[in-house]
Amino acid sequence: MQEKKSKTIVKTMASVSGIVVLAKVLGLLKQIIVADAFGATLHTDIISIAEGLVANTDYLIVQALSTAFVPIYINCREENKEQTNRFVSNTILLCFLITLLIGTVFFAASPILSRILAPSYSADHSARLSFYIRCFAPAIIIIVELAVFNSLLKANEQFIPGELIGFNQSLILIALVLLIGQKVGPDTIVIGFYLYAIFNLVFLMVRSRKLWVFAGVHPLRDPNVRKMLVMMGPLLLGYSMVFVNQQVDKVIVSGLGEGSVTSMTYAAVLSNFVCTFIGSINAVLFTYTTQNIAEKKDQEAAELASHSVIQLVTLLIPISLLTIFNASDIVRIVFGRGKFDSRAVEACAYALSGYGAMFIPYVLREVFSRVQYAYGDSKTPMINSTIAIAVNIVLSIIMSRFFGVLGVTLATSISVLVCGVLNIRSSVKKNHFLRTREVMLHLPRWLIGSAICIAIVLIGRKFLLDINVLIRFVVITFLSLAAFFAVNYSDIKMLLSKIIH
Repeated sequence: MQEKKSKTIVKTMASVSGIVVLAKVLGLLKQIIVADAFGATLHTDIISIAEGLVANTDYLIVQALSTAFVPIYINCREENKEQTNRFVSNTILLCFLITLLIGTVFFAASPILSRILAPSYSADHSARLSFYIRCFAPAIIIIVELAVFNSLLKANEQFIPGELIGFNQSLILIALVLLIGQKVGPDTIVIGFYLYAIFNLVFLMVRSRKLWVFAGVHPLRDPNVRKMLVMMGPLLLGYSMVFVNQQVDKVIVSGLGEGSVTSMTYAAVLSNFVCTFIGSINAVLFTYTTQNIAEKKDQEAAELASHSVIQLVTLLIPISLLTIFNASDIVRIVFGRGKFDSRAVEACAYALSGYGAMFIPYVLREVFSRVQYAYGDSKTPMINSTIAIAVNIVLSIIMSRFFGVLGVTLATSISVLVCGVLNIRSSVKKNHFLRTREVMLHLPRWLIGSAICIAIVLIGRKFLLDINVLIRFVVITFLSLAAFFAVNYSDIKMLLSKIIH
């Protein structure tokens, strides 16, 4: 029975990983086309700041909602189907009312928000930013409702539809840029935002239509909704710190020159290529970890977390090192064309180097935060996140003065590491089967492989300086990965055998 369940988890993770890779490749193509068409200008900075305010607000609500919704729904489903239908219906209505209020506040307060978000902007530029905040404000309702249906599907072990969201988004925006981008300009991004949000909402509603029906919509009378809100409280506080941190970063970067915000955004796109993969894998793990803990199988939950960390870290170390030490080639290959000039490439490369240090800490933060959520504890991860973000804000302010945009993104990576370490410590207290010793046994091979990988990158960049940038990058990447995986052959072989099986 346990072997069958393990195979199911691996199969699901492999399927999700495949969709994520395809979606992120298409997403990268989307960003290449957008960068080529619109470059990194003050106009794109303003749109990025306005979209970021709404996107970060959505992130705050969506992450808290999905994390609280899944375990409550799973427990509710085991007890009573009618009660489950009421819980889903009440969640949909409550989210609509809350986001309607937030969207209205953003719309009305847009002039004030524009001055807070970009204090260095002139009156005219601030007015333009206010206009775009109003344009994006209603989208908060659509994105959060979309998240409800995505959480419902994930709670029923249907992970693929949610991963297709990014795929659909990229296709729609690519089509719009190619069709009307030249005529409409960067405002195409705003139009695309609404089109793919509405399309994805309808798509997930159709996919989840058999999982719920409207029943007894009285949100605050539903004990399960109240339980979800109680669990969301600490989560919202923790993710609010993430929200504040991201806004502080944009405030700092908006004063570093035209196009700086856009360049940092494109660097975040490249780093999110990896982070989204990690997040999607952890979304799968979270469901199975929650089920193991609900069934009092703490040892199995601990083994799932530990093995996942080892395999993900082994895969991501060389990717992280290549991103840090070879960022300029990556940015030049991906974005260095059209209106994305050499100045934008340089700024984006600095930002990407800082983000590259985040991948391994991100694994630790995400895996072990979800272990705590599976135990119904959202308070401790919130405290850990708050501490880390306070560190991030302080470091961003200090390091930006010396290193510019690199200082801001490197501060983000350091804060993620702080949060990851704190989450490990908290998770071990909840599940005594979790052992760091098993992970530490792999450390010597990781260090040896890392040293060889760094040497190959630095030597390759020195002696292959005069050849085509794409050829140089391919050669360096191939040699670095081959060397690292040769040193860590046993772990890679085990992971590949599971995926192939």
